[in-house]
Amino acid sequence: VDRLVSTAHADRLVLTGSAAGDTVTTRQRAEVRVPGQEAHQARATDDAGPAWLRKSIAPQLRLAAKESRGFFEEELGKSGVTFATWTILATLKLEGSMIQRTLAQYLSIEGPTLSRHLDTMERRGLVVRTRDGADRRTAVVALTDEGRSRYEEIESVALRSQERMLRGLSDSDVTQLSELLEKIRSNVRPG
Repeated sequence: VDRLVSTAHADRLVLTGSAAGDTVTTRQRAEVRVPGQEAHQARATDDAGPAWLRKSIAPQLRLAAKESRGFFEEELGKSGVTFATWTILATLKLEGSMIQRTLAQYLSIEGPTLSRHLDTMERRGLVVRTRDGADRRTAVVALTDEGRSRYEEIESVALRSQERMLRGLSDSDVTQLSELLEKIRSNVRPG
């Protein structure tokens, strides 16, 4: 954001801003009624947010992730599973059994969080954890027959959901989007 200017008027607060040298138009201004001296959170008149925010990639990524994950969670929920359960089932089905710590890294989640999910999945008979003979501290996670069966049942739901999320995008669009997202992730990774 190059600048954000706040101008108080008798009964309202007008926020205008610019990003990358662009000027915010009147339609893009966010106005807030100020009863007395209390200011309330700005809300854009076009419901898309202030122009400077719409042009910033981080909020766009957050909203896309939040909305697509919410949609995916809702669709999976109809089959009785969570997003976490699905990602664990799919990873173990497609990659095979693996050490619990490796699975956590693979899924980019904290060990204790994964452990809680695996506890639930074990109780439901979807996965089994066994201790590695060489290192008893290490647990190997594998799908059970029930876990493989559940994966097969849910796979079509996941594929249909993804197709809907990507509706209107060509194969090359999807490839380019994946490459761009990976570049962004690479740019912000530590080290």
